[in-house]
Amino acid sequence: MQPTISAKSTRQFIDEVSRQQHAMAGAVIAISAAQAAALGEACMHLSLEPQAGSAVSIHETHDLAQMAEIKHRLLAWGDRDATAIAEFVALREAGQELSGQQLLCTAPAEVSQLSITAARILQAFRSLVAERVKDDLEMSITLLAGTGQAAMLLLDSNLRIWPEPRLLEQFEPILAGLSQQLGQLTPVARIRA
Repeated sequence: MQPTISAKSTRQFIDEVSRQQHAMAGAVIAISAAQAAALGEACMHLSLEPQAGSAVSIHETHDLAQMAEIKHRLLAWGDRDATAIAEFVALREAGQELSGQQLLCTAPAEVSQLSITAARILQAFRSLVAERVKDDLEMSITLLAGTGQAAMLLLDSNLRIWPEPRLLEQFEPILAGLSQQLGQLTPVARIRA
């Protein structure tokens, strides 16, 4: 049995993506988002570590746990998306094409939402970030905003490919919500003012 995408080394993952007979945009976006979330999680850890002896608020602890959960969910979506085309083909051959299409629309919608949520957590953490990782936090926010946008574009692409009324009815409101939330993110344009 082959290892999951997330279990492969970076080099193995990149090689596999470049050799596929179909584009693996969803897996690439999800794994990139997981990496960005991991960077943000590290910035939070490094900022809260010196405060370990003092009272770290329950809110900060919850946010850190939520970042770890988001990272794991993004990795899971990367693994799932890496096999989604085969799953879609199997569903289509079983006469359940709509279910396959829904899977291929749900994945980018979830990855976009998880990226946005992680970016929001990090934006709220800006006032607590340690000076030594302040810039890294901004890079994580920017990467998450980018993966949120890229996943939203993948959803939009899938809806262009499959303009099924039931899919559009289900996912157009989600697409609009993601677009609005992405517009509310505030990644910095420059590190130096």
